[in-house]
Amino acid sequence: IVEPMQSIHADLTNSADKQRIEETLVILDGLDKFMFTLVQVLCQDSFHAFMREIVHFLPWSWTFFYAYIAIACLVLMNLVTAIIVEHAMEQSNLDHEQLDVERTA
Repeated sequence: IVEPMQSIHADLTNSADKQRIEETLVILDGLDKFMFTLVQVLCQDSFHAFMREIVHFLPWSWTFFYAYIAIACLVLMNLVTAIIVEHAMEQSNLDHEQLDVERTA
């Protein structure tokens, strides 16, 4: 996303658009800033504001962000839920085994 934005920035002649893209590149330029932006998207913390700016210049970029949300939020949160449920089932089985031991004693 950063490279196409930088390419568009180099080709722009309109100063208003050039300033808009420069402000957007500030939050995307560099791995640390891009990772922070992805965490913001993952937490769904007001990411539509900068996403609209990016979509203005790269119309296909919304697919990247929504695919990231689908994978990160939905799949990873389902994985966390599955781990919690698995732990609860193991604990339930241990409780039933302990109850059986107490009944036979």
